[in-house]
Amino acid sequence: MDTELKSKIIKAVTPIKGKSVIVAFSGGVDSTVVAKIIKKECKLIKLVTVTSKWISAQELDEASDVAQKLDITHQLLPVEIQKNHIFWKNPPDRCYHCKLLIFSQLKQLADDDGYDLVVDGTNSSDTSGHRPGLKALEKLMIYSPLLSGNITKGEVRKIAAFYDLPVAQKPAMACLASRIPYGERISNDNLERVEKAESLLRTLSLGTHLRVRDHGNLARIELAAFPDLDQNDLAHIVEKLKSLGYRYVTLDLEGYRPITPDE
Repeated sequence: MDTELKSKIIKAVTPIKGKSVIVAFSGGVDSTVVAKIIKKECKLIKLVTVTSKWISAQELDEASDVAQKLDITHQLLPVEIQKNHIFWKNPPDRCYHCKLLIFSQLKQLADDDGYDLVVDGTNSSDTSGHRPGLKALEKLMIYSPLLSGNITKGEVRKIAAFYDLPVAQKPAMACLASRIPYGERISNDNLERVEKAESLLRTLSLGTHLRVRDHGNLARIELAAFPDLDQNDLAHIVEKLKSLGYRYVTLDLEGYRPITPDE
């Protein structure tokens, strides 16, 4: 690891030294690197993974596996959203309201259990583009070590590779709500349908970056690269996705396009 990156890590972890810390832990590369670099600096550390309808079961399983490899205490925190919450209306600033809810509960957990602060995995590359969730983190005074150390996404992956972390090349996995276009109402049913559709496609070796965008009765599949699929493969995909309730199944010719920088 080069001297400049080491200096950035020191800057990132210095405010945490000797403190008890809860890490908002998704099991992705950012939160895993945060946990790794602050582990020895903390008086006490716990990884907390939120569980809810917009988090896939696959992500929860992977988070648990990574936490075990890090040998750090791990807790699941169920978060429920009230029926009248603005999240379900899916406005363009949905991420702000979602993160405000999640991190308020993480802070409450920290207070209840006697922890000094909550940290997350936001890095310096996350400040561009449409990122309303950052305002929620600022409002709640959540500390972001990677952002504080001016550590970019590329550097996060370098750190993960240096420590031989299993998530070094793991693709981003935004919440399932990101599959529903802004303005179209979110429901538990369409979140579950998207999760099942993407789980199916992952069994077909279609690449690491794929999304099923839910447009009511239409499923729009985005892939980073177009695989060589024959008519039987295509018929299988159509049959399975229609069995989930979609009437139309389409393949987006523009390919995979993340909606937000962390997707």
